[in-house]
Amino acid sequence: MSLVRRVCQCGAELLRCEKCGAEHLFSLYEKMDIALSEDCNLKCIMCRRQEDAARLDKEEVLAVFREASAIGMKVVSFCGGEPFMHPAMLDLVEGAVELGLKVQLTTNGTLVTPERIKRLRGLDCMTVSIDAPGELHDQIRGLPGTYEKACRALVLAADEGITRGTNTVIQRDNAESLWDLFEELMDVTDGRLQYVRHAPVEVVPETADLMVTDEQVPLVQEQLRRIAAACDERDVYFSHRKQLLEHLPLYLDKWTRHRPLGGCAIPRKFVGYSHLGFYLCWHQGRSIRANGLVEALESEVALETLREAAASECVGCNALTYSWDEEWNEGILRGKLVRDEHLPDPQTQIHGQWDAD
Repeated sequence: MSLVRRVCQCGAELLRCEKCGAEHLFSLYEKMDIALSEDCNLKCIMCRRQEDAARLDKEEVLAVFREASAIGMKVVSFCGGEPFMHPAMLDLVEGAVELGLKVQLTTNGTLVTPERIKRLRGLDCMTVSIDAPGELHDQIRGLPGTYEKACRALVLAADEGITRGTNTVIQRDNAESLWDLFEELMDVTDGRLQYVRHAPVEVVPETADLMVTDEQVPLVQEQLRRIAAACDERDVYFSHRKQLLEHLPLYLDKWTRHRPLGGCAIPRKFVGYSHLGFYLCWHQGRSIRANGLVEALESEVALETLREAAASECVGCNALTYSWDEEWNEGILRGKLVRDEHLPDPQTQIHGQWDAD
């Protein structure tokens, strides 16, 4: 599809298809998460993904990137499974960069090599998932040697001048190791860590034993405050400051789902893309099968998803998932703080929907 930029008389951006003349208004979409496949070389204890060998087709992904660029998308983020398991991942990164898209990557780091890192110089940032120092990280990730390889990936990124940071999944097993991990990573990288991200573990009933215990919460809070203070001193960006330092118990609670007060803006800013189709919200769960991005965004499923989110009638989601969006952050905080005062006992919750009775 060939699209031409126009501007409406009201100032909004329009796109006109050169073939049929149809006009599209998509200038609000900012970011796309791309799950190239469900493949991964690790067996993390907190992973909830189904094993699935299906992969996105390289040429189809490049076509979607061209549409994303044409409609004003700013950022594409490779997630997983493990992105490096896709044979064309490096080609796809380079293709997105050539289109002027900011490209972000989240990886377990074990497949990052000196040869591959050189082809990633155009990245906006690379986030390496690291959960604990040494052997504990290996236990959580299900394979010996993963900690050493993840640290090596950070060093390689630093040597190439790629913006780099870490993501740590807070869970029962590593609740006492957060500060030790931060100190060790700063040492391993010679102080070249640029940002740190922490997110409470996502669970299903079968994996509830992974959640931080009530007794561990104060210890986690103390360590996060200590890490945040050290980041301020060492010029390291501490992600989710307000959520983690002021409202941590709300985000550790995985038994409730909350909708942002006043509606959710994510489905008009965000697109998820996997071999199952397009999503305007990963949590909402509706996949849109379509021949391209524009077709997906104009579908009835997309319009219904937008309506439900605006009216706060969606399933509801957990916190920190879409933390890149400040409008969503503020909405979910207001929603949580207000709703927590009068919601019924969590035992009345059914599949994420509150029982109206």
